[in-house]
Amino acid sequence: MTVAEAPVRPRAPRAGHPSPMSVWRLLWLELRRNAMPWMFPLLAALFVFDPYRTAMSYPPLWDLRASVVVNKLLPDFVAFVAGVAAWMGSRDSRRHTADLVTATARPRWAAWLVTWAATAIWAVILYLCGVAVIYGVTATQATWGHPLWWPVAVGCAELAVISALGFAAGTFFPGRFTAPLAAVAAFFLSLEGFDNAVGRSSVYALLSPTTSVPGDDIGVFYHYVPDLAIAQLMFLTGLTVALLGVLGLARGAEGGLRLRRAAVVLTVAGVAAAGTAVGLVGTAREGKASVTIPALHDAANDRLIAFTPVCRPAGGVPVCVHPAYRAYLSQVKAAFTLVLREISGLPGAPARITEVGDVGLSTTPGTISGPPTELSFGMPPTVGSFGQTKSGFAGSLQVALVTAFIPGDGAASGKPGGSGSAGSGPPPGAVPPAVQARQAVQEGLLKTVGFRLPAQPPQLYAYGWPGALPTPQVHAAAERFAALPAATRRAWLAAHLAALRAGHITLAQLP
Repeated sequence: MTVAEAPVRPRAPRAGHPSPMSVWRLLWLELRRNAMPWMFPLLAALFVFDPYRTAMSYPPLWDLRASVVVNKLLPDFVAFVAGVAAWMGSRDSRRHTADLVTATARPRWAAWLVTWAATAIWAVILYLCGVAVIYGVTATQATWGHPLWWPVAVGCAELAVISALGFAAGTFFPGRFTAPLAAVAAFFLSLEGFDNAVGRSSVYALLSPTTSVPGDDIGVFYHYVPDLAIAQLMFLTGLTVALLGVLGLARGAEGGLRLRRAAVVLTVAGVAAAGTAVGLVGTAREGKASVTIPALHDAANDRLIAFTPVCRPAGGVPVCVHPAYRAYLSQVKAAFTLVLREISGLPGAPARITEVGDVGLSTTPGTISGPPTELSFGMPPTVGSFGQTKSGFAGSLQVALVTAFIPGDGAASGKPGGSGSAGSGPPPGAVPPAVQARQAVQEGLLKTVGFRLPAQPPQLYAYGWPGALPTPQVHAAAERFAALPAATRRAWLAAHLAALRAGHITLAQLP
């Protein structure tokens, strides 16, 4: 047997190492050919109609504007990102070029990763453009605080995993209907949310990106606690890496044993990262203002943010708000002034009124402490936000003062209070006569300043009304008390306020 006749020993082809320049060229080519930029006009119109309009209806507070980024901007992008990613993943099959691209020197898995990266980059860029507009306008309006970036980072990570899911669906199930089905599935997923899938009562529902919405007064009175956002980033990044690793194990990925080993390593690393995040979230507990995770928590974030309140006198009583609410000080002063005219000089009337964070309140929208006597109140939703009206804003503040001045019975009834919270109220039951008398005086004082309590319980408790629902007898007594001449009403309060607070006055004894 001659050398020419000797059999050739087969050897598996080994993919060469592409130069970084060629990878960048391929990425640049994919960025130019990607379908995501074609969504920009539609996303821009949707952005103006929904997230931007909602954000501008809120006061210029960074926590509220950041909540729009998570609750409005991100869900609007999810369906488009999933659909475009699935469209790009099925491109070769739709164009019948799968055999052609498989014959190239570059492994298909590497080309898929570049195509996915181009789709994810465009999605993140368009998302950040929306964030830049909302945060940019807020920066020109806000009088306190700074942008909250952790929710934005979680949003970018969610877009990455959504694009990976859509791309995987298009790769494994190529077809004309894959992209629209992926978009519809992502849309309903954004509506239902991961927290609904696992149950809202489950601690693992905290893995949902929607829970990264800043709580009340975050960035105003309290620091943003990034514990949960870090765990969510770890979870979403792990899922993304695992999905990209699974792509490398697909039948058409090619690339030889070395790349398959790399795909296995990526998949295992992604699953490990996601599993670690699940374990961390399992240890989460409710902190003072946010959810904390012991392994990730920094105790420095528990301190209150130092600030100098902005004050303005109302009938000799300083009314002070946080600098972030400077623009609403005149409205707050006007609402309290009407009640202060009725109660000034009476025992327990506040000598100072100060805004505090909602978390600092217990079960009512306002509490009086001292000496010196001071009313601490939580700022209700401002006019124009969450459907709030001028009368509703003033009424919430007046309810906070009146129910704190004449002690309410929220703690006894078990009613969850707080400004702006709409509950179903306490369980029905007999209301003691002493409580009814206090309710009548409270309602009567509110009537004298021009505010009428709504008749429906959910609307009533939205103002922070403590205790049980007033009965018709209470309403009648309140009308009678409000109809008294101001001097008579004030004289009766000066003589009987202590007995009223102690529970020694009944409806029949009211003038």
